[in-house]
Amino acid sequence: MNRPALLLFAALKLTVCPIFAVEDVDQEVKKSTLVEVGQMAPDFTTTTTDGRTITLSTLKGKAVVLYFFSASVGASITELQYIEKEIFQKLLNRNDFQLIAIGRGHSREELVRIGGENKITFPLVPDPNQELYQRYFSKFVPRTVVVRKDGGIAYLASGSRESMGIAGLQAALQVSLR
Repeated sequence: MNRPALLLFAALKLTVCPIFAVEDVDQEVKKSTLVEVGQMAPDFTTTTTDGRTITLSTLKGKAVVLYFFSASVGASITELQYIEKEIFQKLLNRNDFQLIAIGRGHSREELVRIGGENKITFPLVPDPNQELYQRYFSKFVPRTVVVRKDGGIAYLASGSRESMGIAGLQAALQVSLR
């Protein structure tokens, strides 16, 4: 192969391959998402790190954000802090809103430490065996679900793009909180 052709091939490989990689990841995310916008959110009962019992179906009448995360994914902690500041603190006094962060693979003790270190004031739920997570997803964190007041799923997001795309979450909440 002559030098100009080789350079062209290398340039195409560098610009085209990342596009395919992103499309591949998007396909994997889609395959690993077990719920869809519009369907009823799978119900669950769980206990927060401060001992409160939460059952999703009893929260009908509230818009609920479920944030699935793992501290082993650095973006998750950054997003927890961002959600605390940009979502939770701004909606804290609304009676029709609930935010629940679910620590995939985390124990209560780990979440107490993570919440304290990062000044997280919304409910944290341990999911050490990934039982809650597996009702919604089979792979990848962070994941965000907005549940409408009627219990249907209004919004799904995946990955650390959420911190840059917080506007999507805010828009979904605006519609869900009407």
